Amino acid sequence: MKYRQSIVIPALASMILGLTACQNDDTSTQVAKPAMPSTGEVITSSPGKPTAPISISYEILGNAIVGQPVLINVVIRSAEGPVNVEYSIVDGSAMVFQSGQVERLEIADPSLSNVQQLSVIPQREGRMYVNVSAQVQAPIGLAIRSIAIPIKVGRALKETSSNGELVEGPDGEIVISLPAQPSD
Repeated sequence: MKYRQSIVIPALASMILGLTACQNDDTSTQVAKPAMPSTGEVITSSPGKPTAPISISYEILGNAIVGQPVLINVVIRSAEGPVNVEYSIVDGSAMVFQSGQVERLEIADPSLSNVQQLSVIPQREGRMYVNVSAQVQAPIGLAIRSIAIPIKVGRALKETSSNGELVEGPDGEIVISLPAQPSD
């Protein structure tokens, strides 16, 4: 019991002295804070892995149906020089490019919002991907940005044949008038 008291009392005393010393000393050194950007300065990237100075956006037009062309608008922007673009499909049994579709191109002025239209034809139902890869020579070296555009493909709607004609009924609603079938 006496051993514990001899350790606890000096420890408490040093803690109290340390706290009172910090409270009374106005000239004590302050802990250095990390430098924060000023209000006009903007941090544009993380301090980790460098990213390519390219942005890629896309819009799928309409619904993707097996055997029907699907149009995709692709916009590639960059503040750097010319951008080389490549479109690719990994699984050729799932989707193909429409004939005449350019698979590689160079955008001379990528600072403008030029829309590139891509046309693919799905060969089966499900989720398929079109890969877009853009590369530019940047101050950090060759920079590449790639994305995979997901396309959800559904079935073609079955066309129903109408045996009658559309007419307006007595209460104003539109109905299909079916011809009477003579019975023998």
